Amino acid sequence: MKLVNGRDVAKAAGVSQSTVSRVMNADIRISSDTRRKVLAAARELGYDMRSAAGGWSVGVLIGYRPDDANGYYTGIFSAVFQELERRGLRMEPIWRTLSTETEVRPIRGLLVLSHPPPEKLAAAYPLPVVWLNGPSNHLHNICSVNQDSYKGSEMAVRHLAQLGHRDIRYISLESIEQEKRKVTRRWHGFLNAMRELGCPDPEQQGIFFSSTGKASQEQVTEAIRQAVRQGCTALICVNSQYTLKVNAALHSLGIRVPEELSVVDWEFEGVSECLDPPRTTIATDYPKLAEEAMDLLCEMIEQHETPPDRMVMPHLILRQSTAAVNHSEKGKKQ
Repeated sequence: MKLVNGRDVAKAAGVSQSTVSRVMNADIRISSDTRRKVLAAARELGYDMRSAAGGWSVGVLIGYRPDDANGYYTGIFSAVFQELERRGLRMEPIWRTLSTETEVRPIRGLLVLSHPPPEKLAAAYPLPVVWLNGPSNHLHNICSVNQDSYKGSEMAVRHLAQLGHRDIRYISLESIEQEKRKVTRRWHGFLNAMRELGCPDPEQQGIFFSSTGKASQEQVTEAIRQAVRQGCTALICVNSQYTLKVNAALHSLGIRVPEELSVVDWEFEGVSECLDPPRTTIATDYPKLAEEAMDLLCEMIEQHETPPDRMVMPHLILRQSTAAVNHSEKGKKQ
């Protein structure tokens, strides 16, 4: 089998061999169109882009310990790693806080998976930065890519509404004040969709806990018990960390899913589909999130300016935890 080299890629892309080399090393003089054309040719031919990429690395700032990672962080980290592999770039994980001195190989840009203050981030890393699911800001070297959780909440409510549900509750481990401040605006999407259903006071449909985000199992169980007593037929759980607590509460209360209560989860990677029954979920499009983040980072490197933030649509995965509302079962459980 013939070994593919830079000359082969150049011929396939209709450019010079030196242009191929510049693309592999993220030369800012190369246009976006040329870069995409060269990378497409390289992937089609099976060219080893990592060996050709020289010393160009992308820093990935990870603000959690590996043993603390939840479904979102493991999902997005895996997608970022695969996207960098696809582009033939190296990843430099930075498993530290911003206050700690760190030495990494030269990096051309930074992807951020944690939540440090943006001002501190900009000062610590004066280079192009893309924040995944981070807040919008007006700092010159930082932009963000966010999941459109507003639309995700609307998807969940509209799916349940099509099944005949009207008393739909939104359960979050955070306080209502924290939810209102979130850049993803998932609570606002829920409110909008509930108003469309004719709910007179949708803010009363929220189940919130303390600002610490550490409600006990007993608190979660009692909150669900009260909601069902009041006529709730469907529940949207928006924190993956609460999926298991909600599941335990339903079992302890003897509430059958979906016969007595339909449940939609914000996806808990690797868990939602393993529950009994498997949960209908609003799922993060991790590959698209990583792809958009890298497109933004390359654009910042090439053009020396900060482009507008981007949104990525989540998608609804239908499983066995949602069904048409069962009026004969409504209100039976205490």
